[in-house]
Amino acid sequence: MVRPLIAPMAEAAAVTKYGDLPNDVRQKIRANAAAVDNVAVFFGEDIFIAVQSILLIKGFLDQNGIFVEPLHLSVWAIPTAIAALIIHFIRLWLLDRSLAKRFDAQHGGVAK
Repeated sequence: MVRPLIAPMAEAAAVTKYGDLPNDVRQKIRANAAAVDNVAVFFGEDIFIAVQSILLIKGFLDQNGIFVEPLHLSVWAIPTAIAALIIHFIRLWLLDRSLAKRFDAQHGGVAK
């Protein structure tokens, strides 16, 4: 689900920069806004100790005789979250670059 705040802000930024956008570009921006939300929630929640996913993992490990503190689970989730952040940053940078290339070609090398 795209939150009502992220997609309109991303679209408005693109409209401000490039002018009127075709529907395919608007859909691509909305899809990436949804991806931003998913990456942030999915990887961000594992870093916060009091979220259900950490407690679920702890409960499963406890039932199988592996005793781990929730803080340790959160600490070990940080490298994965950082990797996801870097990968997603690169994806968004490539999207921005492709939009700039597309609209610069349409507007004679000058973005709005």
